[in-house]
Amino acid sequence: MQASAPEIVFGSSEGGLYLGFGGRATHRVCQTADRLVADYLAAHRDQPKVVLDLSDCTWVDSTFAGWLLGLRKRLGRHPDRGLLLSGCSDLCRDSLDKMHLGSMFEYVDVARPEEVGVVACEGSDTPDKETLELMAQAHQQLASLDGENQAVFGPIADMLQRQLRTAK
Repeated sequence: MQASAPEIVFGSSEGGLYLGFGGRATHRVCQTADRLVADYLAAHRDQPKVVLDLSDCTWVDSTFAGWLLGLRKRLGRHPDRGLLLSGCSDLCRDSLDKMHLGSMFEYVDVARPEEVGVVACEGSDTPDKETLELMAQAHQQLASLDGENQAVFGPIADMLQRQLRTAK
């Protein structure tokens, strides 16, 4: 782990898991966030609700956006559960809109829980095999949305798949 490793704030909020992201939401946070969500879902199968707080987030990259799309599919749509985005800045919404995802999420304002923990995200700017797999899946999710996204993100997903075949 590098000294400048991004961190995720986590806690319980409104009957679900709360994850807060600061700075840039990139591939560097996705693996850790995915593990936190998987652990939560394993313990809360009946009411899987996840709130992602992007109020301190200045930018969302395509890997994070694709991960969001996959998470949304995993959680489904239901009034008492699902994926909620809180405090999404105009910059983050613009990024999601450019990737044709902006209208796919429910935006709410959720207060940060009083009791939270902080976890540092593992990894580095140079992705390992597990991160490459996550990145390839995320870009494939984005590419599957429509023809325009296929043209933009399909070649990235293909390139990541090629990198995976030679990764150790």
